[in-house]
Amino acid sequence: MPQRPPIHRPVGRRDKRERDRDTDRRRDPVIRALYRSARWLAERRLFLARHPLCAECQRRDRLTPANTVDHVVPHRGDPERFWDQDGWQPLCA
Repeated sequence: MPQRPPIHRPVGRRDKRERDRDTDRRRDPVIRALYRSARWLAERRLFLARHPLCAECQRRDRLTPANTVDHVVPHRGDPERFWDQDGWQPLCA
């Protein structure tokens, strides 16, 4: 059976999954807990259902489905700002 050739990566280069994992580990535990809470997952799902298109793409006259909720003003762990939906916007990856 033919084997797939190895993927060449320059020394020290990591794939996106590894970079994302490292970023999550360095994140403040309080902020990490907010993003992993059941309330956030439910609110995020409802927000994306109400705002299905990417706000940035709409400004450029493109229709792209949104899959990320962005805090327009960084919350920096402030729960009041974190849950304020007026400061959220739907974005695509």
